[in-house]
Amino acid sequence: MSKLTLMAVFAHPDDEAFGTGGTLTKYAAEGHHVYLVTATRGEAGQILEPDLATSANLPYVREQELRCACQIYGIHPPRFLDYQDGQLTIVNQGQAVGRLVRIIRELRPQVLITFGLDGIYGHYDHIAVYRWATIAAELAADPDCFPEQLASVCQPHQVSKVYLRALPEAQVTSMADEEGKPAAVMMDGVPFYFVAWPEDEITCVIDVSDYVESKLRGIQCHATQVGRRSRFSDTPEEVMNEHWFQHEHFVLHHSNVGLPDGLETDLFAGLRE
Repeated sequence: MSKLTLMAVFAHPDDEAFGTGGTLTKYAAEGHHVYLVTATRGEAGQILEPDLATSANLPYVREQELRCACQIYGIHPPRFLDYQDGQLTIVNQGQAVGRLVRIIRELRPQVLITFGLDGIYGHYDHIAVYRWATIAAELAADPDCFPEQLASVCQPHQVSKVYLRALPEAQVTSMADEEGKPAAVMMDGVPFYFVAWPEDEITCVIDVSDYVESKLRGIQCHATQVGRRSRFSDTPEEVMNEHWFQHEHFVLHHSNVGLPDGLETDLFAGLRE
């Protein structure tokens, strides 16, 4: 089987871990090229373990945490767009898309995965990255877009399939607390609720049950965000046996190799020789 290339684009270190860590590991284990592009170094993130980082060195620490995770997944070292955490909606949007177009033309992925328009829980950085990635995947094939890139090693490249990370309704429902209050991420003192996708809109489910140990270890790399004491460290067997931990969900956003007849179980469906 010839090697294919998968490229993931997210906003912060740890964005890749919970919903795609198993998928990244699976395709790397199959021998494919797997790349992760991250827009920021997560410098606005929390510090759950004060002995691991300070606000001054958090960007460096979170970069190292992401490098740790990528090594465990078995994928290429991460690439950074070098933007400031929390500022993605106010940077020059054309320049951001151009940076991603260049990377797509360099790495030439057949498949790209990123956030959906919901940003998982409405995080503005996530939504910005969704815009950048989906637009860049389209423009990378157009030689009239960013033509100055073509004077170097870059050549136009058509991404065959673009997938969006999704949380199915059943998973989001299961995340509610004992009183039925929906799960949320607190930002600036208010809850941003996780967004559920209807089951019939999920187009691809990747079984990562063979890779849950690597997925868990990848999550644990992000210690400043997850903490040393969490369900991922305290009850790892329980976590790894959960259905939602063993399956990762995606929605097909674009395809130039046709649409699936039913639920896909392979991001490279229609592309393998």
